[in-house]
Amino acid sequence: MEVIFYVSIRIILYLRVVRLGLAPSDVSGANPGALHASIELFLSICYNTSMKEVKKRILWVDIAKALAILSVPISHTLELDQTLRAMIFSFHMPLFFILSGFTTHLAEDKLTLLKRLKKNFKYLIIPTLVILAIFSFAYSYYNGEILNFFQNFGYWLKSFFIDVYPPDGLYNASAVWFLVALFWAKLLMDIVNITVKTDKNGLIFFVFGVIGICMGVFEHRIPFFVDLGLVATMFMEIGLLWRRHEKIIKKYTTPLLILACVYWFSSVMRGCYLEFWLRFYAGYEASILTAIAGTFIVANLAMLLEDALKKAGRVLKFSINSLVTLGKNTMLFYLIHCLDTIPFFFKLWYVRDGTMDKKLIAISCVLRLALNLAVFLIIYHGLKFLRSKKSEKA
Repeated sequence: MEVIFYVSIRIILYLRVVRLGLAPSDVSGANPGALHASIELFLSICYNTSMKEVKKRILWVDIAKALAILSVPISHTLELDQTLRAMIFSFHMPLFFILSGFTTHLAEDKLTLLKRLKKNFKYLIIPTLVILAIFSFAYSYYNGEILNFFQNFGYWLKSFFIDVYPPDGLYNASAVWFLVALFWAKLLMDIVNITVKTDKNGLIFFVFGVIGICMGVFEHRIPFFVDLGLVATMFMEIGLLWRRHEKIIKKYTTPLLILACVYWFSSVMRGCYLEFWLRFYAGYEASILTAIAGTFIVANLAMLLEDALKKAGRVLKFSINSLVTLGKNTMLFYLIHCLDTIPFFFKLWYVRDGTMDKKLIAISCVLRLALNLAVFLIIYHGLKFLRSKKSEKA
């Protein structure tokens, strides 16, 4: 919580006094240097989470994540009964869980567990709290309740984490449920891995998944999105199995891909897909298989793009490298997207008139995606510039 106060409260104080026409020095503790440090602290969380290089990145994983994250703003703009929306929802969130499992290494002792717990809290829970703080500030500001910020912040925290049916008023800020579910999934898998010394741990994670799905289907939701975390462990285990048997899967890629395409398309057309937030698991196991098939299709498309990179022309190489960069920074893009329904940004992309006019829906999708990308590029290159300046001084 210290980070939340240091980041959000200083920003709020600074913006408030500027609005009143006061100099920053007129308010105790509010100064440009502190503001700069506060903003950089929060953005560095996004930066470190997504941009810190590991020893060896898997390019196709970054490309697949980029393709999936680009589909998120589109899916959140389309209407519930549109086929394209069902197609996107059938794979985009499961893909992130599966690929997280593909690239993760579970804790093998208590010390590693504690280190991973601290890291996951910093890079998953703190950004969630900051997004809710920013949303609360925007809500308070545009409703003329700036002095009630803390009260509103507490209300939205309770609504998001405690109420099993959060109010619609959170809009897209509620999309940070994904970070909370991922936090629980990682923690549960680490705990099981160090306490149950057996090669059959995967069965436990599949049982977790079934329990989480049943909770959602029968409306026995648990606060803090624990039920979604249970379902996420199953998808992460699928990613672990994929990595473990990668050679065999590669050997039979063509028949598996054909089977995946046929099954995915037919299932989506029949309405068998899932939506985590709504706890919608149409067809139960069919929706899980649809998610796996959709992820496999996108992953293979990403692999094709990775292969094309080796002999691509200038334009294609730039496009693919841009996807790789975005894939390395999906956290930053996702957090930006979580805030694109606050009033100021909302007015920039929402051009619909409340009807089902397909042209207006398409224009809103394009504008929303363009806005998300524009803000992403500004922050991404701004952070690179700040880091380069800092390294020069060092």
